[in-house]
Amino acid sequence: MKRNVLLFIAVAFIAWRLFLFLPLFAADQKLNYRSGYEYTSISKATEPQTFKILDKLFLAPWANFDGIHYLFIAGNGYTNNFGFFPFYPISIKTLAIIFGANTPFDLAYFSSGFLISNIAFFLSLVVFYKLLTLDYKEKTAKQGVLALLAFPTSFFLGSLYSESLFLLFLFLSFYFARKKQWALASVFGIFLSLTRLVGICIFPVLLYEYFKTPNKSFKNFLGSGIWTVPFGLIGYSIYNYILKKDFLYFIQAQGNFANNRSVDSIVFFPQTIYRYIKILITNSNAQFEWWIALLELGSFVFVVIALYIAWKKKVRLSYILFSVLAVLIPASSGTFSALPRYILVAFPMFIVIGLFSNKLKILYFTISAVLLFILLFFFSKGYFIA
Repeated sequence: MKRNVLLFIAVAFIAWRLFLFLPLFAADQKLNYRSGYEYTSISKATEPQTFKILDKLFLAPWANFDGIHYLFIAGNGYTNNFGFFPFYPISIKTLAIIFGANTPFDLAYFSSGFLISNIAFFLSLVVFYKLLTLDYKEKTAKQGVLALLAFPTSFFLGSLYSESLFLLFLFLSFYFARKKQWALASVFGIFLSLTRLVGICIFPVLLYEYFKTPNKSFKNFLGSGIWTVPFGLIGYSIYNYILKKDFLYFIQAQGNFANNRSVDSIVFFPQTIYRYIKILITNSNAQFEWWIALLELGSFVFVVIALYIAWKKKVRLSYILFSVLAVLIPASSGTFSALPRYILVAFPMFIVIGLFSNKLKILYFTISAVLLFILLFFFSKGYFIA
């Protein structure tokens, strides 16, 4: 990679990180932590002195909501929180031990999670750029990277969430698949299936990429290693059975978060759209949750339109197939809860933005920057966003 390109990505990443401190500072001045939601803050889990340090540096909000669960799993192992897949918390624990961690939720654990997320996101931007340049000009690749950075929920990629690690493995798996290095593509596919449930969606997509190449035999397929991709999910399922006597307990655990998610049946998304329209019509927009419902419905509509445009623009079909599967799985659970975050993996929409006219790009970046500020502003004070 050219030095000037790496510098471009580094500057863009640093500018993004600096921008994210603005809503944190504004929220600290204008908004109290949401009453009744104090359990979503690391303040209730860590030592007062540790929290004081994190709070003073505007770092504490990065462990809000799911960050608490990942830190708990990293420090104490699983209890009933099997909905959070193991690769990220294992990574946190490993690095925390190197840093000399003493107790769960101490500064070493937080620092480990924060570093892993941000380093993984920076590296994912680098690999994303390299992936895009296989099909597009440098200008489009750079704008795709900027579109990802500016996305309204991109702040989750700098939080103690598994999203950034997932994106890194996703881009690496696709990149090596494009280079016909199937063993490496498969290794990162295994990592994907150990990071989030939708990681398993890479398996059929790698199969598609492999067999679309002429003269591929079954013997060569066995040597490719692609068939090992489900082993990550299979291994985690066995672990679930050992502890909970249920191979699919991680699915049942998704219903433990009071998010109205169906875990025992498929709910087709038209039903969910109808439910959301009803919520928006019958409830008052004075409620914060009304605006989140609008955000969730809007996110679904946006990603559907973006993926359709990607198909029309002839974005690589395997990218679109993965995105459709990764969006439909959570969208078929009877709710679009957390969908504004989940659609971050639908990366063809960032390619599409890179192909937009200049006027549409300006519109996208303006709206996204405003929403990014607002959403992080509330997230930092215990308001659920995604």
